[in-house]
Amino acid sequence: MARFQKVYDDILTGSLPGLGSRLEALAAGHLGTFRRLPARELSETDFLDTLQPGAFENYSDFLEHSGTTALPWKDVPQALIPARTIENAEETLQRHFPLLDSDFTFPGPIDWHCGFGDGRKHWSDSPNTAAGDLRPCRELNRHRSFVTLALAALKTGDTKYARAFSALLNSWCDQNAPEKGVNYIYSIDLGIRGVAWVFASRLLRGQDGFDRATQSRLQRNLYAQARHIAEYLAYAEETGRNHRLIGEAASLAYLALTCPQWKESEKWLKQALGALWATFDDQVYTDGMHFEASFGYHLLVTEFMLLLFSEMRRQKRPIPAKAYTLLEKMATALRLARQPDGELPNINDNDGSVLIPLELTTEERLQGIMAAMAALYERPDFKSATASDWPLYAHLLLGEKGAEDFRLLAHYAEDFPALAEFHEARIHIVRQQKDYVLFKNNPDPSPESGHNHADLLSLLLFFDGTQVLTDAGTYRYADDNGFRNALRSTAAHNTVTVDTHGQSEPQGRFMWATQLKPGLTEVVEEADTIVIDGQHDSFERMGVTHRRIAVWLKKQETLVVIDQMQGQDTHYFEQFWHFPPGSMIEDAGIKLYRLTQGGKPSAFIRFLREKDNDAHELTAGTERNKTCNISPRYGYVLPSTAVKHSWTSTLAKGNSAHRITIFSKTDIDPAFAEVWHAEFRLFGWSIDCNQTPAKVTVAKD
Repeated sequence: MARFQKVYDDILTGSLPGLGSRLEALAAGHLGTFRRLPARELSETDFLDTLQPGAFENYSDFLEHSGTTALPWKDVPQALIPARTIENAEETLQRHFPLLDSDFTFPGPIDWHCGFGDGRKHWSDSPNTAAGDLRPCRELNRHRSFVTLALAALKTGDTKYARAFSALLNSWCDQNAPEKGVNYIYSIDLGIRGVAWVFASRLLRGQDGFDRATQSRLQRNLYAQARHIAEYLAYAEETGRNHRLIGEAASLAYLALTCPQWKESEKWLKQALGALWATFDDQVYTDGMHFEASFGYHLLVTEFMLLLFSEMRRQKRPIPAKAYTLLEKMATALRLARQPDGELPNINDNDGSVLIPLELTTEERLQGIMAAMAALYERPDFKSATASDWPLYAHLLLGEKGAEDFRLLAHYAEDFPALAEFHEARIHIVRQQKDYVLFKNNPDPSPESGHNHADLLSLLLFFDGTQVLTDAGTYRYADDNGFRNALRSTAAHNTVTVDTHGQSEPQGRFMWATQLKPGLTEVVEEADTIVIDGQHDSFERMGVTHRRIAVWLKKQETLVVIDQMQGQDTHYFEQFWHFPPGSMIEDAGIKLYRLTQGGKPSAFIRFLREKDNDAHELTAGTERNKTCNISPRYGYVLPSTAVKHSWTSTLAKGNSAHRITIFSKTDIDPAFAEVWHAEFRLFGWSIDCNQTPAKVTVAKD
């Protein structure tokens, strides 16, 4: 057995990768592991056996030592802790947890399983998403509220918050023995929970109310969760090559670094980093975009890596140069992609996951990341993306040293390029003051990720900081009402369907019937124009190629969109334009629509080059018309409005269907003229679609 254990340990650390793959395939038919871990809480005596031999005389000696280890900071200034922390902590005292789409309120003891079993079964026998939407329960058990209590205790000095933390942690441990129940299903949850426990215990160190018994249980159960992540990490490398694998590996590495007293810490660190560097390189494009093309998950991955890099730098551990550069590029992508409203684009799936356990808005999270990255990388442009003050988020990662590095950086007014290009991700962003256009034609990461939407060539648009075209969002991962698949369908996005079919049809909650087939996206920037020209072949099964040309006219502050449908036979096309909830869309004349928000016109939409059989329909989101609803964040769905432009065309070689849509801030006459097939004149410009990319030149008389 000892010899087998040595072989297994070599597999975990990557020394025998070939054998590992064969054994992992064999194990996949069982529990995804080679052995069942102890499914009970370790006693203090048992836990002593997991510590470095001879390091501690007894358990009390260990607890005393764990209370004196160095922290990333000397002090957490109370001024950094937001006043609303107390309000949030008071809600937690009342056992009230508003999370995602759920409002958990427990008049009595907290049910940490939220009705998904009682925690007595092994995790492999517990209900998963097939039994309902487990995501809100998972969020509750990631324990951001524990850090809120610790911060409230630090800010007020009131021991009731530390006592409440102790009560909640003991309650959780009572109901969640290691390896039991739904809260051991997802290793990424164990990692996020472990990070929250580390932060909370550091903040509560030395405070009354954080008693010895609670410290003991925290340490023993923290070890059990790290052990679980380590045990299943090799299996995750084979079966889950997406953001979750990065989260599991990074959190295991972080826990191993912060708990060097475990005798397995160095082994787990080697195992975790071995998996992490490979998958980080694999998942992040050289342009800095995470391959899932979800800014929600891109933000989460950035947090995992930033947390780990901060701790590694503090401990003077080496970081591979390529990984160090990739994280910098990821942060740059976040800065460039941030919308005028401070949010990130809501494209593809986003379940609202957070690693750093603070109650922050997306904009505040971004500012925290930018502040920490500014200090780590000495980047004034990152500092320009913050409020110029050193935030709590960054202080918890880098402490006083980071704060000093941050303050030494020059602070400039934030500046953006007119065009941000992410070539490999095929996402392009145009920005002119508070005008913003995002063009999406990202590669399909199937089968490694089920978080892609069937929305190739879709657009997002802001005028003067107000959103004009929006994305459908995610809603929930488990949904019996059909919103999940409706909102990730083609018709729910600002693009085109063929014969009422989307680019692919949903299969279950995460899969697709066929893989999306994005083509190249080419871009040309001139002094007065930006042209983004992309296509996809996801309608190849119907003999159709969709090409979209987006032309940004800088002086007119106008977006021209040309949809070119190429192929053969006769087809029915539907083009959708989706507007944010609360928008009013009205017919303002022939082929012209006025979009009003907050009582003020925000955009005019004009359709050109239409035929007699073209039709327009103003449509609103309902229970039956699900694709015209919007999910601004996980768990929420709101009715919205859209314009559906439909027509029938017969395609053949040399006979493509073209439809032109113009988005402008005011009702302006484009003085449109068609020179010949696929060359158009408007606003004094000639747009030649016979070339790739389309060529935009000053029109000649």
